[in-house]
Amino acid sequence: MITTLTPRLLGFLIKKGYKYFLSQTICIDREDAYVGITLKPVKKHPLLQKLPQPFSAYYSIIQEPVQMASGIKNTAITVDLQQSDAEKFESLKTTLNYDDKKSVSAG
Repeated sequence: MITTLTPRLLGFLIKKGYKYFLSQTICIDREDAYVGITLKPVKKHPLLQKLPQPFSAYYSIIQEPVQMASGIKNTAITVDLQQSDAEKFESLKTTLNYDDKKSVSAG
């Protein structure tokens, strides 16, 4: 599943034990962006010489991606999640949104 990188998603992936992102950068033609970065979370240190296609770089999850999660002008940053992680994250988002609504209505 492809989803937009957010600080909440980044925190979720760190808690799940991911330490790196494989990275693919492409040119895109969108109204809001002309650079597309797709990140794929991995738990083991990747070897630069043996990165799987189409990835050409990697980042420590706690360095560049932290800045990326806040947004980069003219750049669309997405994360390619495994289905199981995507389902857990969506479930967590739903629970958090429900809890947020409860606390607002209680306050």
